[in-house]
Amino acid sequence: MKSMIPDSVQLLAVGLNHRTAPLDLRETLAFTPEQLAAALNSLTHSFPNSEAVILSTCNRVELYVATQPTENTTLPTHDNLAHFLADFHQLQTPDLRPHLYHHENRDAVSHLFAVTSSLDSMVVGETQILSQVKQAYQFARDHNAVGGGGKIFHALFQRALAAAKEIHEETNLSAGRLSIASVAVDLVRSVFDRFDDKTILCIGAGKMATLMLRHLADLRPRRLLITNRSPERAQTLAAEFRGDARPFDQLDGLMTEADILLTSTNATEPIITEARFKTLLKPRRYRPAVIVDIAVPRDVESSVGKLSSVYLYNVDDLQEVAAGNREKREQEIAASRMLLNQHIDDFWKWFATRDVGPLVKSLYDRSHAVARAELNAHFARNPHLSEEDRAELERLIHRLIGKLLHPPVSQLTSNPDPSLLVALQKLLDK
Repeated sequence: MKSMIPDSVQLLAVGLNHRTAPLDLRETLAFTPEQLAAALNSLTHSFPNSEAVILSTCNRVELYVATQPTENTTLPTHDNLAHFLADFHQLQTPDLRPHLYHHENRDAVSHLFAVTSSLDSMVVGETQILSQVKQAYQFARDHNAVGGGGKIFHALFQRALAAAKEIHEETNLSAGRLSIASVAVDLVRSVFDRFDDKTILCIGAGKMATLMLRHLADLRPRRLLITNRSPERAQTLAAEFRGDARPFDQLDGLMTEADILLTSTNATEPIITEARFKTLLKPRRYRPAVIVDIAVPRDVESSVGKLSSVYLYNVDDLQEVAAGNREKREQEIAASRMLLNQHIDDFWKWFATRDVGPLVKSLYDRSHAVARAELNAHFARNPHLSEEDRAELERLIHRLIGKLLHPPVSQLTSNPDPSLLVALQKLLDK
């Protein structure tokens, strides 16, 4: 079926992810909550009659825009959105463009459904992206009264979330260790063969830290230290996982004690620099240190990994493990794509034909208007016709229109086909 859409709406998705852009660029383009609110308002003011949602995670930054054009509305293009991303983050558009992908209309729908169901994730089958998409949509609804998350995106995102949930429930795509946090723990397992003599330090007490600690429970480390700028959150996490909460201002001492460092804070600048960690090598007696940094922007300078006995992993380093997971579940991926494609087809048919009612009314109105004009001309040429004759002719024409239009209208309403709808729009010059 040709990928067309009613002239009333354009859907557009522009972004980059872990496959198209290096980590340092994804860090630069990542939106803070404060930036998200400003960006959403700027987008919908730049493109009136538009809805906008921004999805920003450690592995992707994507703009979704739906526009209903009017005589005074300019439809945004993928170049417009590329310029918007570059300008907002003070980059040069030519430097950004090679890393961007864009999708329009049905392709944009397909992309969002694939993202939400994790089929486009670094770790296929992970479930965190589902909540991230939901949060991005809800943020747009809550923080952008102009147009974020309006009625078009309400339907689109709700359908995408429902499809993702069904895929995770009906297939085994999510079976096994399938989150970024779990893959991080797998990397730790690849370095050490025992953990009952190890001290683990978790820096940060947010959602990703919690996910990592859940997977770490199986390792049974000798000690678990947790630190965070908010002492209360560190204490809560320590109580949940039987760890020891420590003050954040003791970080150097904690890093000296730890064999394994897991970090996932919301800091905008690295908190562990090469110069800082270098001073700890001697107090650590040059013991091996495994550092897993899954924060975006990164918490640890990349040059720290060049220091003696330091093994540093960031989110891009997780891809090798994730690729292995993907190969093991190709069968589940194929089954999930079949199910997802059905959801996409169902949504697109509904979306592309949601204006059937108004178009059918236009068809009847146009037909009756033409009939009325011909009847009036006939009556003018035949003034001798009685009122009864005139009424009978009007009933005859009314029945004729009904019988002629009944088959095509029944087809449109009972089994709507977007291509028929587009053809009808053209016939009516809509």
